[in-house]
Amino acid sequence: MSVIQTINASRLKIMGSVLLLVVIAGVSYQIYQYWPLWLKTSVIWQRQLNLSLTELLQSTQEQPFHAGLLLIGVSFLYGLLHAIGPGHGKLIITTYIATQPTQLKQSVVLSLLASLLQGLVAIVLVSVILIIFQLSTRHLHMIGQYSEKLSYAFVILLGVLCCFKALRQGWKIRQKKAASVLKIQSVSVLNSTKPNAVIKPPSNVEPICGCGHQHVLAHHQLHTNLKTQAIVVLSMGLRPCSGALLVLLFSYVIGVYQWGILAALAMAVGTALTICAIALFVYSMRNVATQMVKSKGFTWSPYWGIAISLCAGVIFILLGLLMYQSLILNEVVSPLLAPRSR
Repeated sequence: MSVIQTINASRLKIMGSVLLLVVIAGVSYQIYQYWPLWLKTSVIWQRQLNLSLTELLQSTQEQPFHAGLLLIGVSFLYGLLHAIGPGHGKLIITTYIATQPTQLKQSVVLSLLASLLQGLVAIVLVSVILIIFQLSTRHLHMIGQYSEKLSYAFVILLGVLCCFKALRQGWKIRQKKAASVLKIQSVSVLNSTKPNAVIKPPSNVEPICGCGHQHVLAHHQLHTNLKTQAIVVLSMGLRPCSGALLVLLFSYVIGVYQWGILAALAMAVGTALTICAIALFVYSMRNVATQMVKSKGFTWSPYWGIAISLCAGVIFILLGLLMYQSLILNEVVSPLLAPRSR
């Protein structure tokens, strides 16, 4: 009877896994089919919202309260839609969450911080360059490009750090496997009533034992994770939001800069919510894949994790290099957009 129940349970698990795969494949196909249409619709809505932002900014001169509240709401919607399109921030956060052992809270916090930093960078750049130092928009463009290049440099640094961590972990596992961790200090018969009948565990228990698995995070690893997460936020957030820059510039020109700042912050909050939703989706898919692997009884070798981290590191390095190169090429191809020296 128990054998039949075990077989039925196994069949149910297999059917459930197959059904889940079919659902995921169906949803992915639908997203693939309708993604261009959604993206096109999103762009059209963004243009309409851009016009609305311009009109509302002008209206804040006559009706500050009413038009200002509408401006904040429209800016929030613009941020929600603007984050749907392709961008380097989404590629960084999705790759990082999919390949690194992040928790749900960490994924949400990283997405929020990076999106808010983008808005703050735009506000700081416009405030410092145009208002405090009274420089021209050409200088703003030049500093904005430097900030963008710095963001790409952090992407490359993130890739190098991921590769370094993966290689160091692999080296440690090999070292631990070669060494014997458990040392028998005393042995006696099993039916003995003497207190020394128990084999004493080693006093210096380390996070990575000889079995090849890591059971707890060491202090230096926790510190390294925080450093890596800070680099993730900087690589995403140092590039100022283009929509926020336009709103701030226009509001500065027509003399309602305070409303421009509020609109840029609302835009950053909207962007953060969309990025958080994308991060939660990737986190859920990673958990589903992990549970499916566990239900199949597959033993997860630590070397798989190392290989995935290495691939993520290489992706980050290539991504940073390509974006940096595209920015340089854009300057060469479009000399009117490039910063000029007086």
